[in-house]
Amino acid sequence: MKNESQPLISVIVPVYNGEKTLFHALTGVLKQTFSCLEIIVVDDGSDNPVEAFIHPLLEDNRISVYRTERSNANVARNFGIGKSKGDYIAMLDSDDYWMESHLMDCLTLLKESDAQGLYGSLQLINSLSGNNHSLPVFIARELKEGESMIDYLLTTVFGAQTSTIFTTARSMKDILWNPLLIDHQDYDFVVRFYRKYKMAVKKTPTVLYSLSSGRNTHYESCIRFVEDNLKDIHPEIYNKYNFNMYVRTLQKEETKKFSNYFRKESIRYRELLSYQKYISICNPQNCIQEWIDKIRFIIYILWIRSEEK
Repeated sequence: MKNESQPLISVIVPVYNGEKTLFHALTGVLKQTFSCLEIIVVDDGSDNPVEAFIHPLLEDNRISVYRTERSNANVARNFGIGKSKGDYIAMLDSDDYWMESHLMDCLTLLKESDAQGLYGSLQLINSLSGNNHSLPVFIARELKEGESMIDYLLTTVFGAQTSTIFTTARSMKDILWNPLLIDHQDYDFVVRFYRKYKMAVKKTPTVLYSLSSGRNTHYESCIRFVEDNLKDIHPEIYNKYNFNMYVRTLQKEETKKFSNYFRKESIRYRELLSYQKYISICNPQNCIQEWIDKIRFIIYILWIRSEEK
């Protein structure tokens, strides 16, 4: 807990039914070389209270567990942030893991960079328990000149994952997490944080990020986030993002209801597409439909060119 010679770091861990991962994730926190911590576990209405499967760890008085009604991870995060007493706040998802130097590295870098927040690199893993064969390391980078934060995030995929985020308590409590989002919640937090506060990039990976195969994509949440930030997205990146989402929705029967949306949005800026790419996305089912699509494409291009004059 609080030490007069050291700042206190609050670690926020939301969890829902984390029987297979939470114990290991918390073990990684308890092994940190920086020990002046409070660890706030927020049980987001799990089927069984999480105390049952982390009981041996609760002997460490730095760990507190709170249970809330089932909502979503962002609501749980905000609840934990509200309970925190630290000078700094570190986020950790219950299926991820920190290397022992993570918090010390974050604290040192934040002070050296005179920033209020960090996002960082990570090591991809299949799970917290074995079968992690030579998966790639994602190295985060600083933004390029003229690049928006959202363009960076949409092109790098893992650019600012939740368990890499470390901030001052004051800035975290000011921004908080959007309770309406289930997916892209880390993107949303970083975009809003970056608009108001300085963020530094942590290039050394000290986070093990679990690629949970059972994790479902909440497409409504993705759409909400992108539409809220449309003005900051480069048209070419917007096209590519929606095309990738379109392809993903075609792979599962239950997500086909979103296919039309992403297909339409992937040609929003059709002047950036070749005719062949445009037609392949439209996927006309007969010659008549192909001619209609071709005429639409030509008319649109002519209209764009006339606007540019």
